[in-house]
Amino acid sequence: MKNHEWVDGKLLQTNKKYSHLKQKQKERIYQWMYDAYKSAYKKSGKYPDDKEDDQIVSAVMDRIDEAEIWIPAGEVKKHFRSIKRNLHKRLAKELRQDPEYKIHIQPLNVRLSVCKVNDYSGIDLTRPYCFIGTTDEENSLVCPEEMVPANTVERDDGWRGFRIIGQLDFSLIGILARISKVLASNEIGIFAISTYNTDYVLTKEENFRKALDALRGAGYEIEE
Repeated sequence: MKNHEWVDGKLLQTNKKYSHLKQKQKERIYQWMYDAYKSAYKKSGKYPDDKEDDQIVSAVMDRIDEAEIWIPAGEVKKHFRSIKRNLHKRLAKELRQDPEYKIHIQPLNVRLSVCKVNDYSGIDLTRPYCFIGTTDEENSLVCPEEMVPANTVERDDGWRGFRIIGQLDFSLIGILARISKVLASNEIGIFAISTYNTDYVLTKEENFRKALDALRGAGYEIEE
């Protein structure tokens, strides 16, 4: 029979088009595509690009096969690419409505230094953007470069930072982890500081603009 072949005891139409599917089948596949697209976003922390199409379509094809729906993989991939913009808009809308994803980022207009100091006697801790940490091994200090004290043992200048706006509820999970994932996927190293109210993320100055652009592309609001 022309354009048909036997596969696992079933006669399948090899030239079947996506448009030939029943409406309920199309609706199920659309949801599977969205689930796979969203899953890819959660893994990388950014919206999937064209390089991830095959992986997403493969995940969708697994569910299609489990449901015993017959449609050539090429047709599924073609349809996925045609609706990817729609999936992007749907996910972006969902993230905006989710309080855990509705995150606003505020860049800080200050150059910071990460230091190791003998003690904190040479720093005015009432000034903004001074962070300290004492362990059994060291006294650490992060402060504006112009405030680095004379008793500094080691210092690393050239850091820029941003903070998550607002007071974060301690019950919120994974906010900093998601931001870190976005930046890691763009090969940007970070230095993170958590305070009672919120989180601060530092990057080297040469990566700062790239970091903000990556977060903006991942759906975060940048308040500049």
